[in-house]
Amino acid sequence: MNRTTANAIVATVGAIVLLTLFVQPVFAAIVLKGTIPTGGAPVVVIQPHKMGAIIGVVKFKFSAPTAGAYTMGFCIGPAANPCGMATSYVVQVHGGKEQLAVVPASMFESNVLAVSQGTSSALPFVVEME
Repeated sequence: MNRTTANAIVATVGAIVLLTLFVQPVFAAIVLKGTIPTGGAPVVVIQPHKMGAIIGVVKFKFSAPTAGAYTMGFCIGPAANPCGMATSYVVQVHGGKEQLAVVPASMFESNVLAVSQGTSSALPFVVEME
């Protein structure tokens, strides 16, 4: 083997080693953005999956990106009343803030994720999940 070939092999191996040192962990994330109109009725963001026994968890970051004196309710519950049942899972997020939640994926077998707000102006929301 000549010197040029040996140098090329060493350079290639060195590059591979460097690349493996900087590999980022892999994860899946979905970001849902929208605007809630006025009127107070919850907006359904995720429908039930109706898939039976799903295991694992879903990690959420709920955001109310516009600063102000209001609160958004992110609710997991029955489609007929996702925010108002005793079994509803509700996360309140103040204007300009974020909240984290970790819930069992099985909650979405028969429940929806909805977001509501009670102001007189339309407001944006962000749901990030992994």
